[in-house]
Amino acid sequence: MVLLNAGLAGSFVAILLRSPWKLAFVLVVIATLTIYGSELAAILRAHKRRSLDWGIRYFVTAVALLIPVSLLSVVLSWPGLSLNPFAGQLESLYGFLGLMGVVTFAVMGMLYKTLLFLVLFGVYSRHVGRARVPALADLYLSRLQMVGYWSFLGGLVTISGGILGEHEAFVRLGSGLLAFSALILMLNVGNILSHWFRPRTAPLVSPLPGKSVSA
Repeated sequence: MVLLNAGLAGSFVAILLRSPWKLAFVLVVIATLTIYGSELAAILRAHKRRSLDWGIRYFVTAVALLIPVSLLSVVLSWPGLSLNPFAGQLESLYGFLGLMGVVTFAVMGMLYKTLLFLVLFGVYSRHVGRARVPALADLYLSRLQMVGYWSFLGGLVTISGGILGEHEAFVRLGSGLLAFSALILMLNVGNILSHWFRPRTAPLVSPLPGKSVSA
């Protein structure tokens, strides 16, 4: 965290002063992100479940997108880079992938995870042992998560190609995919929040009269 903050602060000052040290500070940030990525990879390898749920996949994909963003930051920080139209396209791509690819993708993934646990514990914790409560996977629609993931990723790729190739049609198509993914997110969030207002509980199955439950 100290290295990351130092690299970000140094990059900010170097950009303002147009200092050639900008690349050095960018490399410090990249080194810090590499350490974080290796730790995240170790956590995922130790994960007991074979498949990751879609909320985690959103977040992991956001972290993976730091790779092209980091490469772009090195190119754009290179000393003596000429300010031509192509450099402007790379700057646009860098900002787009950083904001929509890394930040938004990560927020979407963490929103799924956080909201699920808030509803599960806030609504159903007091019913545990007294009634049957939904499982975590019952609070949302996994297929919608999957469709939202691929449509958002497809939108990122399409718009990125449109930025580099200066294709307005690609940018519009990608924007439509992103909007479609946002709509799916709202539908799934609405489904999760519906449990907050209308909890789905069922009576516990009690043993028949005269029957005892053996341990």
